[in-house]
Amino acid sequence: MDALHCAMLAAFADYIVPLQPDADTFKAALSARGFDPNASFIAVDDDEIIGFWNVATRNTKRYLIGSGTRIGHRGRGLASRLGMAAISSAENAGIESFWLEAINGNTSAERLYRKMGFDVTRKLDCYRFDHPSPDQSSCKLSDFDTVANVIQRYSTWEPTWQNATETISGSHLTSFLHEKGGAIIGAGGLVHQIAASEPSALKDLLAAAATVGSLTLVNVDSADSALCSLLQELGAHRFIVQSEMLLSLSNVS
Repeated sequence: MDALHCAMLAAFADYIVPLQPDADTFKAALSARGFDPNASFIAVDDDEIIGFWNVATRNTKRYLIGSGTRIGHRGRGLASRLGMAAISSAENAGIESFWLEAINGNTSAERLYRKMGFDVTRKLDCYRFDHPSPDQSSCKLSDFDTVANVIQRYSTWEPTWQNATETISGSHLTSFLHEKGGAIIGAGGLVHQIAASEPSALKDLLAAAATVGSLTLVNVDSADSALCSLLQELGAHRFIVQSEMLLSLSNVS
């Protein structure tokens, strides 16, 4: 795991978004997303990991947590070979679909994924903004299961892998219910899931969750016009746009 962490830091040293987690954060992220060593692949040169595809498994789905190649070893086709090995392994295991996200602007990665057979399913927005002092007058703390059920009732789209209920259920989270109908789940300024009956309830829930004075929402479905419009109205900065991509293994020859 330490060698994998070192490889990740080296591979992401020039990434489009700064990403240099410490060892504990790296391990926790892999664990939360369901890292499956048997579904993952690495390339090794002189006992050093030079490339990796870190993959998670959940039922009949697999998900690319992260992939990369050390800067000095790029241009040798390692990413393609690692990816095809992971896809072949998934097929052999009876996996039905493979999922990933690619940041807009990382054209080489998206080109590679398309070559492997992945197609874009939707666009995802990531927002960050400072929020006024919390006003919890219309919201109340609740338990995770209750809030997750309320969000499922009001949401019009499924959260991505990293924000899915199965992924976050074991985390230390804060959950709020809104009196008009709606809920939010998050921790430390990061919102994992939110849905409500109307925009005013969304606004109240965001305020209640802003316990650290700012909020970050990762992988909001771009088609959720109510939430995206509200975030922009509140002055949120859209710092990343991603493409969710799917490979249906039943279509792979």
